[in-house]
Order: sequence, then structure tokens, then C-alpha cells
Amino acid sequence: MRTTKFIEESIPKVAKLIHATNDPKWLTIRFAIFISLSINKPIEKKKLSFKDGKTYSLEVITGKGKSEGDYTDIIALMIANNDNIELKNEKELEKYLELHAQRGFEILTSSLNQNSNIFEWIKEEFLNTPNSNS
Repeated sequence: MRTTKFIEESIPKVAKLIHATNDPKWLTIRFAIFISLSINKPIEKKKLSFKDGKTYSLEVITGKGKSEGDYTDIIALMIANNDNIELKNEKELEKYLELHAQRGFEILTSSLNQNSNIFEWIKEEFLNTPNSNS
């Protein structure tokens, strides 16, 4: 999975807001992916520029192949359900991870500032999100 320059620049800011500055980058990236998935809206397919970004393996982002903590299948299922698609291979999964990471960081950086309480923000986001089962 590749990241954009925007993501790489956003990681330290978001990590600080979620109190993860001493944690590995993948934790913040995974958090952004889950924020994107939590809005329960299909991702807009767009071309991203990976210039000045980095590459992270699925082993790092989803825990692929790790005996404890392999979340690849569940994350793929969440993406397939959210975006109403069938992921045919790892390359497609990585493409959608890239898009969701980008959107997640866009949501987080536009909604939060230095004085934000991430936990209050999440609570408000979930309380104001219409229930899809209604």
C-alpha cells in the first residue's frame, strides 16, 4: 500500500491528536482507514499521486500473515461491503486501502485542530450519523 505526500505530512499531526505519537505509523494509517470506512459511504475512485509518499506492506497495515493480528480478511470484507465491490486480489485491496487512507486523513485534518478532543469528535460523528438500518 502506498501513501501520498499529504498522508505522510498528516501522520504526525493526527498521531498527536489521537495520542499515538510514540506508536508506529501504521496505527495512525489504520485509524484513518477506519474513519473513512465509518462514514459508510462508498469511496470516490480518484487518481492519487504517490510522489513523496511511502510504501507499506500489507503485513504492516493489515497484519497479513501474522499469527496474531492478521486483520486482512476482515478489513477486505469491510471495504467490499462499504464500497459494494468484490475484491479480486491483493492489488485491488491495496488500491482501496490507499483511497480510504487518503479520505480518512482528509476527514481528520479538516475536522480537527490542535485543541480537538478526538474522543468527543468521534462521539459526535457517530451520534450525528444516520443509522443505515433505519
